[in-house]
Amino acid sequence: MKKKLLALFMATALTAGLLAGCGSSTKTESEDQTAAAEKITQASSGETGDYEPVTITLNLDRSGLGTNVDYTFTAKPTHVVADGDQMADMFFDLGLEDCMAGYVSGACVNTDYQYPNEKGVKELVEAGTNLRDVSKETVLAVEPDFLVGWDSLFSDKNYSIDFCKEHNIAPYFPYVCSDSAKFEDLYKDYETLGKIFQVEDVAAEKVQTMKNTLDEVAKTLGDDAYKNPVNVFVYDSGEDAPFTACQGMPGDILEKAGAISSFSEIEKGWATPSWEEVVAKDPDAILILEYNGDVEAKKEFLKSNTYTKDLRAVKEDKIYVANCAIMQGSAGSADLVKSIAQQLYPDKFK
Repeated sequence: MKKKLLALFMATALTAGLLAGCGSSTKTESEDQTAAAEKITQASSGETGDYEPVTITLNLDRSGLGTNVDYTFTAKPTHVVADGDQMADMFFDLGLEDCMAGYVSGACVNTDYQYPNEKGVKELVEAGTNLRDVSKETVLAVEPDFLVGWDSLFSDKNYSIDFCKEHNIAPYFPYVCSDSAKFEDLYKDYETLGKIFQVEDVAAEKVQTMKNTLDEVAKTLGDDAYKNPVNVFVYDSGEDAPFTACQGMPGDILEKAGAISSFSEIEKGWATPSWEEVVAKDPDAILILEYNGDVEAKKEFLKSNTYTKDLRAVKEDKIYVANCAIMQGSAGSADLVKSIAQQLYPDKFK
């Protein structure tokens, strides 16, 4: 019962915020709460005009912020702020630039593809900075009513749930960012955002295009590639110890490209094993994750590092590249599967 009351409270508070963000701010707190309660009642009876209410779950378990929270949208957000190219690209891909108040490219800049419609959306800071490192005053200045980012963005030291409620901001942590995510979760994000922003047909078309790309890759690779996948060590970053991809969305991207992460046994999306463990894995290939033009520097490090310079993959120069933002699960992830497959199995794509 307490959980249901919490969910209703969050729905009421966030609905009030969304309504206030699109209208006058002269109402009293009591009037706002009454209006929000009436709106929720209308939503349950279908009296919401041309907007179909959308209820989503904010997964806060992984960050230790408490139980998951359900809340309901009764109006389309109009001032989205996205934390990183991974997040922003989903909105650009859906053609929602008019609903965006701003974004940050983050540390993982998408250098593979720039959407033509992103040029008109304000970039809050120079590329390379995550939203948690931007002043709250800078973010609030663009009057956001929808904030999308990793779950850690909504921790108490950043944009907490209480902060979001206070400033009428709806937080959104994509399903694709969970430790167990797969392409089905990316599809779910597209479908959910399609409902929230009333672009369901566009979202469905984008999802189908991703599925078509994956089907094309699977047919090209054939069954043997999936029965005997290439063992790939994903090098994200780190010199004292490597930060690498394990399961979750990066693991699924590798799997669909005919590969498997060297650390697929770790039940997380990302982890930091030791270099000794990397040597013991003796990977068939290494996949460098590009942040912002840092591939050559990372490649030189692998060739000179005491632990990795004698790896079979390094000596045979089987070092490949994937963009970090897209590897985490984003608009271009299906195309990335094809790119990785082409690098691992060049003969099959001639």
